Amino acid sequence: MNTIRNYLDSLFLNVPKTAETQKAKKDLLSTMEDHYYELIEEGKNENEAIGTVINEFGSIDELLAELELEKKDSSEQDTEFFDAIDIEEAFDFWATVRRFAFSVSSGILLFCLALSTVVFSDNGSIIAALPIVFFFIFIALGVGLIVPAGMKYSKTFETLEDRPLTQETQKEARTQVKNYEKSFRSGLSLGIGLCILAIPSIVFFSEFLHLDTVGVSTFFGIAGIGVFLIVYTSIIYNGFKKMTKSHYFISDEDEPGPRATEETYGKNAPFINFFRRIYWPCIVVIYFLGSSITGGWSYSWLIFVIAGPIYSFVMEQGARNKNEEQ
Repeated sequence: MNTIRNYLDSLFLNVPKTAETQKAKKDLLSTMEDHYYELIEEGKNENEAIGTVINEFGSIDELLAELELEKKDSSEQDTEFFDAIDIEEAFDFWATVRRFAFSVSSGILLFCLALSTVVFSDNGSIIAALPIVFFFIFIALGVGLIVPAGMKYSKTFETLEDRPLTQETQKEARTQVKNYEKSFRSGLSLGIGLCILAIPSIVFFSEFLHLDTVGVSTFFGIAGIGVFLIVYTSIIYNGFKKMTKSHYFISDEDEPGPRATEETYGKNAPFINFFRRIYWPCIVVIYFLGSSITGGWSYSWLIFVIAGPIYSFVMEQGARNKNEEQ
């Protein structure tokens, strides 16, 4: 449902905020949500239902014409969002995400190959030293791929953090998500399948061929390829989705920037920021103090089980109150 709400928010981003437009937006959201639930009851999955609702939505210009309103012109939009992330920056970001995904997944694969080779070091011969050499080579190559890519990836996030997204960028991001969904599902399914297949490979080589070492080596090799596919496709897919979840770029969903927080929680933003900073540290302090005083270490950890839903409830309530204000 957040996808539909975010879609509407993006359409009304440059529409003057009046009581009339806010009522029209609220009524339209209610209609779209009702249609969404009807499609779910008909047997469509969540993505199909959301796609159908959005595709059946009419032009925003037609709605504004009925209200006798106009969008803000482009010059006004540029003034208000002078640092907005345009489509070119979005494509640069997605290219960085792809390079990062390949580097990280390749690094993990090299770590698995390192484990795959080191199992041959127990053969008790001079040649047995070679697996140790290859182990360190693969580890070094893996680290050499992951660390630089991670630093560049983090730097890219810093340049985009808490900046608004243009409507064109969000529209293109939704298109990219839709186009990549098939590849994501295929990669995820194949990766999980290979990880599962890696387990019986040990049994086959050990029980039928009596080659325990080869079985373990094959396990790490197959599992490494499976993890490569899962990590690679997941990072790319999440990179596209990052520009569809909000009007602002958020690198860490648990710690959105000031403008993103203001967008989500409205007048409740100062309280949410304060609550987010002190909540978990207070829970940890209460846990240790309470456990020390009562001696109930065996059950006091349940405070974290209870604290999680409470935290989620407060955050959702803050966002809900903001929507009611509109």
